[in-house]
Amino acid sequence: MKILFLVGEFPKLSQTFILSQITGLIDAGHEVTILAKKSDGGSKVHPDVLNYDLLKHVVYYGDAAHSENRCNKVLAFGRALCAHMVTRIFNRQYKGAVSFKNLCKMPNLILLVRTLNQVDLTDRAIIVAHFGPNGLLAQKCIEMGLLNGKLFTFFHGYDMLRYVKQTGRNAYQDLFRSPSLILPISDFWRRRCIELGADSSRVIVHHMGIDLLRFGSHPAQLTKPVILVSAARLVEKKGLEYGIEAVGQLITKGYAVRYFIVGDGPLKDKLQNQIEKNKLTRQIRLLGWKTQNEWIELMTDAQIVLAPSITASDGDMEGIPVQLMEAMAMRKIVVSTVHSGIPELIHDGENGCLVPEKNSDALADVLEQLIRSPEKWSRITQNARQTIKTEFNSQKLNAELIKLFNEKRAK
Repeated sequence: MKILFLVGEFPKLSQTFILSQITGLIDAGHEVTILAKKSDGGSKVHPDVLNYDLLKHVVYYGDAAHSENRCNKVLAFGRALCAHMVTRIFNRQYKGAVSFKNLCKMPNLILLVRTLNQVDLTDRAIIVAHFGPNGLLAQKCIEMGLLNGKLFTFFHGYDMLRYVKQTGRNAYQDLFRSPSLILPISDFWRRRCIELGADSSRVIVHHMGIDLLRFGSHPAQLTKPVILVSAARLVEKKGLEYGIEAVGQLITKGYAVRYFIVGDGPLKDKLQNQIEKNKLTRQIRLLGWKTQNEWIELMTDAQIVLAPSITASDGDMEGIPVQLMEAMAMRKIVVSTVHSGIPELIHDGENGCLVPEKNSDALADVLEQLIRSPEKWSRITQNARQTIKTEFNSQKLNAELIKLFNEKRAK
C-alpha cells in the first residue's frame, strides 16, 4: 500500500509513537510518504530517522519564512492564498468548494493546498493524520480532490480539549460527518470524541505503542542512592513541580535519592528556581533533551520512572505517556497519576502505582513505600513488561492497523 502520513512537525524528537508507526509500516513492506508542515528544528534526531533515511520521504508544505516572524507569516499566507485562487479560477480542478471564510480560518489549508497543487499525492490509498486538526486538513483536501485515500485520524489529547476550547465544540463537525475513521489513542478519548459528535460506529480505540525489541529487560534493583527519572516537555500538564516537591520531601526525611528530568520547555526556569529555592541542586537536575538511546541509557540505571501528570489550567491533558510504556518494558517501577488514559496502562499496585493529581504528599508517600519495600518490585515489574507485550507492543499494534487499513480499503 501507498500510505501518506499528515503531521505537524517531522522529525519531532518527542513524538516517537508516530515514528514507530511509520517505521513499522515500512518494515511491513508499505510505501510511506510524510507530509509535514515543518521540522521541529532541533539539533537531535531519533536514530531511526537516519537509519530509514526518512527525510527523503518527507514533503514539507510550510514556508521557510513561516516560523520567522508574524510579518513573513502573513506574507506567506497571502502568497499561498493568491496562488490557490488563481489555480481555482483558471483550472477549476477542485471537486468540493471551500469558502474564502473557511480558508481564512484555516491558514494551514492554504499552504497545504498550494503544495498539493505542485506535488501529486492522489495515488495514496491510505491517509493517516495524527492529531485532529491535521485530520480536518486532510478531509478538506479529500473534498477538493487533492487527496483520494481512505482517511484515518488519530486523536491524542490536546486536540480534544485546548483546540476545541479555542475553536468551539463544533470544531470537528465536518470531519465527524465524513466517512473517515476516528482513532482515539485511549478509551478516555473515545468517550470525548463521541461527546463532541463523532459517530460511535466509526470510532475505534487504537493505542500507541513501543517496539518491545528496543527495550531490553533491566529489572529495577535497590541501590543507594535510589534513582528516579522523568522524560517530558517542561509544560504544566506534566506536573513536574509536584514530582520535585515529592522528591524534596523524601530528601528532607533522609532518603538517598537522585531525580533526573529529561526535556525542555517554557517552564524550565520556573522548575530550576524551585530546585534552587529548596536547595535540591545536588539531588535534582534538569538534563535537557536527550535522544531515545540516551534516555534508554539513563533509564537502565534507574529504579523508578515518574510521570506526575495533571490537568493544566487551560484544560490540557496527556494521552498515555510513552515514557511509561518504555519504562514498563524495561521492568522499572512506574509511578503516575489517575489522569486521562493512564489508568488504561497502569493498574495501581499490579504493574505500577497511581496517585491523585496535584498531590505531592500522596506521591511522596507512595515513593517512600516503594523504597522501603523492594521485595515487591519483581512482581510489579514482571506484570509491567507483560502489559506492554500484550497491549502496547507496536509490532502487534501495527499489524492490527494494517488489517484495519485493508478492511476499510476493501469497502
